[in-house]
Order: sequence, then C-alpha cells, then structure tokens
Amino acid sequence: MPRDAKAGPAEEIEQKIKGVIARYSMLPPGCAVVAGFSGGADSAALTHFLFTHREEYGIRVAAAHVNHCLRETADRDEEAARRFCAERGIPFFVRRADVAALARREGLCAEDCGRRVRYAFFRELAGDGNARIATAHTASDNAETMLMNLVRGAGTHGLSGIPPVRGSIIRPLLGLTRAETEAYCAHYRLPFVQDETNFEEDYARNRVRLGAVPVLRTLNPALENAMLRAADLLREDDALLTAQAAEALARARRGGGWELAALRALPGPLLSRALMLAAAEAGPSRLTRANVEAMREAVLRGGGTVVAGGIQILAKGNTLFAQRPDAAISGFCVPVSPEGTALPDGRTLRIRPLTEREAENPQKFYKFVFHNPRNYDTIQNNVVARSRRPGDSFRPEGRGLSKPLRKLFSEERVPPLERDRRLVLEWKPDGELIWVEGLGASQAWSAGGQTAGVYLVEIENEGAEN
Repeated sequence: MPRDAKAGPAEEIEQKIKGVIARYSMLPPGCAVVAGFSGGADSAALTHFLFTHREEYGIRVAAAHVNHCLRETADRDEEAARRFCAERGIPFFVRRADVAALARREGLCAEDCGRRVRYAFFRELAGDGNARIATAHTASDNAETMLMNLVRGAGTHGLSGIPPVRGSIIRPLLGLTRAETEAYCAHYRLPFVQDETNFEEDYARNRVRLGAVPVLRTLNPALENAMLRAADLLREDDALLTAQAAEALARARRGGGWELAALRALPGPLLSRALMLAAAEAGPSRLTRANVEAMREAVLRGGGTVVAGGIQILAKGNTLFAQRPDAAISGFCVPVSPEGTALPDGRTLRIRPLTEREAENPQKFYKFVFHNPRNYDTIQNNVVARSRRPGDSFRPEGRGLSKPLRKLFSEERVPPLERDRRLVLEWKPDGELIWVEGLGASQAWSAGGQTAGVYLVEIENEGAEN
C-alpha cells in the first residue's frame, strides 16, 4: 500500500512511534539499528516502521531473528521472517540455537536462557559503535511486566516497568498497545505469525495477560496508557532518589570503603539505594529485597553478609566495605526462601508447586522437578541451597545406586570449574541431597510420574533483560 494512502488511525499510530523516538532521543543520525524480529505482529510493525523511515532518520536497519528450536513451528516462523524481509529488501540475519539443551546444561529456565541468546546475538550484530538494538516491547508488555513485579513485591524500580531506553537498547513501540501494532500490520497488509504458546497458561506472563489484564481493563479501558503514566512517574521518583543516594555515597567515601556514620544518618530509601550502588561497584549482581535488608542490617548493627553475585558486605570499625573475591565462588549454603533465594553467583532460586497444566506434561521439566512427600511449609523450612562438599553422594532417579557426586559430575562431563557452581538442595534433618542441578531429583524425591505434590525448581540468571 502506498505511503500516501495512510488512513487516520494508522497515521496516529506512526505519530505515537515518532513521539516516543523523539522524547527519548532513540535514533542518533547515522546509527545502525538491529531490530529484533520474531515474526510476530509487534516485531513486524517495528521492523517495517524503522525500515520505511530509515532515510527520514538517517539510519541503517537490519532485522535479526533467533530460532530457539523450542516449538514445532519454530522453522515456520524463521521462514516467514526471512520471506518478510526478502520481499521488502530488508537485510536479514538469523541464528539457530538449541535453547532447551543450553538451558539444561547451564541450569536455567528456557525463557531466561532464550533471552540471553537473543541479546547476545543482537549485540554481536550491533558491534561496539553507535548502533542501537530495537526491541518490539509495547505498552501491553509494560503493563504485564509491572503487574508481575507488583505481585513479587517490587519497589519503585521494578514497578517502573520496561525502560524506553537501556544503554544501546531502545523500545520505539512502548507507546502502543498490542492492538495498535496489529492495526498497523492490517493497514500495511503486513503478514505476521502467531506464537501459539502465547495462549498456554504454563507461563506466568500468559496467566497475567489472559487473566488479570482483561479484568483490570473492565475498570479502565485505557489500562495500558494509565500504567505507562504510572511507570513514568515511578521512574522519575526512582531516578531522583538514586541520584541523591549516589551523591550521599560519594560524600561518605573513605579510602576503599564508606563511612558508616554517614550512611547510618541517611533516610531508609536513600540508604537502600546507596547500598545497592555500593554493591554494584564491587561487581554485577541481581539483588533481592532480602539482600538489601541484610546489607542495611550490617550497616546499622555491624557485621557482614554475602549477597547475590558473591558480593561481600562488611561493616568494620567505622567503615563499610563491599568486595567480590577473585577466587571462584564455593562453599556457599543459604536457606531456601519462598519468595526467592539469592545465590552467591548472582542467580535466583525459586521452588514452587507445579501448576495443573504443567503437571500434565512433567517430562517437559523432568530435571527441574521433585516430589514432595511432606507439606510445602516443611520444605521451605528444612531445605538449604548449597554448593557441593567433599564426600557428597547422590542417588539419582533410575540409577538404583548411590555414587559420589564428583563421579556423577565426571560421568556427565561437567567441567571441573563448573562443579562448584552447581546447585545442590539438601534436606537439613538428615543431610540427604534431594536435588542436584543438572542431575535432577534423587530417587527418593523423584516425581516418578506423579502429578500431585510435585514442585518445580526454577533458576533465574542475573542480568535478565526485558
């Protein structure tokens, strides 16, 4: 359809996109843009808009598609994305990755692993220069993210949703709803594929999308726009408080640490942010609320703690120190927490009951599930997450015997430097290993085809990006 044949609604949609780009200075003239292109409506609209307006913005545009090899229709989606770009002369790049195998090998959930693969590919294509990575996140995605973070008990940072710009990553469609991107595609007759897993309730985001959002929209039909406004306000508040915390932290600096008296004088919101900044100086980490509370306790009462990323926090004399040991992380042991357990290497462990839909196909999660012969509260109070120890032995499901853990790792060809990082779940009352990362549940705690009392082990990696 010719550009000059635009209808009113389509022109309004394009003006919204241009408004977001201008407000956040997303496209410096002369930059190259890598557009993440799944083949869905959102990414089709994004890629088409950027390529159509490339001369107006003085940019170069290429589309990048990742085939995660997770669904039977993944090859169909790849071919549809390739054809879409070929018909329009858009440079197209693709990467195939066996995300399921990679997730099992690295002890990650498939969603988190797929995200890592995508962004690594995008950055590889973008290079180190002035390039931008454009993703097709919309106001609908932002609303879902805010709701998911709300139920997890997030603060202003998590409740501010998906940032329009994060480093070289830009989100030009953040002012549009999912319905508007589909209207854009309809106007320009852009073909797109539909990911059938978007309607499966195995995933938390889908349950929010299919259940919570429609209910909230009955209270406010403009829900997504309202949540964008709330996100903007929360982001402004968080940025102001973080800037004030950074100034306070700079004033408190004393040599290789920070003056405790100055930190103790800060209001709680500033102290929390100052401590998160101090931990970030020591190394990357994905801090939980429990981590922040532990750091505050160390500041106010003295002592030390180890938080996500292996960051050691120590209040000694009148100085606070934050450092990350150079040696490999080993010897950790932390109690399992219902809301999430921060591991010293920056990952987060969660143990939750398998949903009814997930329980219909437990084989899909076979190395990440175990059967709970006791009640859930007992599990939470009597299980610790730790690294391996000398003399550990484990009885894997289906083997019929117990072996030293070191031998099992050797048989599984786990690299020696990786073994201390592998997570072990121990039943505290008798020291039994009930689950080992990469090996699954023990014989005694195996799901064994049962659908009741089955629990899923989720391990999220640090640095996840929306």
